[in-house]
Amino acid sequence: MRNISYPKFIKRCVSLSGESNVVYIGRKPPMSYVMAIITSFTGSNTREVTLKARGQSITTAVDAAEITRRRFMKELNLGEITIGTEEIQQEEGGARNVSTIEITLTRVPPVKKEVGEESEKTESAIPIQPTELTSIEGIGASRAEKLKSCGINSVQDLANFDPKELSEKLQISEKRVSKWIDEAKKSSNSK
Repeated sequence: MRNISYPKFIKRCVSLSGESNVVYIGRKPPMSYVMAIITSFTGSNTREVTLKARGQSITTAVDAAEITRRRFMKELNLGEITIGTEEIQQEEGGARNVSTIEITLTRVPPVKKEVGEESEKTESAIPIQPTELTSIEGIGASRAEKLKSCGINSVQDLANFDPKELSEKLQISEKRVSKWIDEAKKSSNSK
C-alpha cells in the first residue's frame, strides 16, 4: 500500500473535530474543502461525511458539496441537511445570531453481482440524460430551465424548434438561438 502524504490543510481540516468524517468550512476557496471531502472518503471506509459551516461560509459549504458530487464523486448522495441558528456572545457585550448548516454526504455502496447474475437496469444516484440541454454551449442551468418552461426538454426538442419563435419567447437574439439550434441538430445527428 502506498503512503500518501496529504497537504497540512487537509490533515488539519479533517482532524479539527477529532472525527475523520467532519469537515469544518471556513474562508478558504471551495476546492480546498472538496479535497478535504474526497480525502475523508478515500482515506477510510467512511460512508458519510458531514460539512459544518456558519455565517458567510454556508455558501462555500454548499458549493463544496455540489462540486464534489457533480464533478468528482458522482456516487455521493445528499443525506441530511440541518439548518439552525447559534447565539454568539460579542466582546462588546450582547449577543448576535449566526445561521448554521450541516450537510451530510453519503456514499452509495457499489452493488456486487453474483456470478452468473444478469445485470438489471438500476437508476443511478444522479439521473444522467444523454440529451441534456446544458450540453449545448451557451446553455447553463438557468437557461435550460427557461427552455423547459417553453416545452423544450431535450436537445432533440431544441433541434426541432423554430429559431424566430424561440427568440421571441426567451427575448434573446435570434442569432444566438440559431447557434443553439444548429449545435442541437449536429448533436442529434451524431447519435
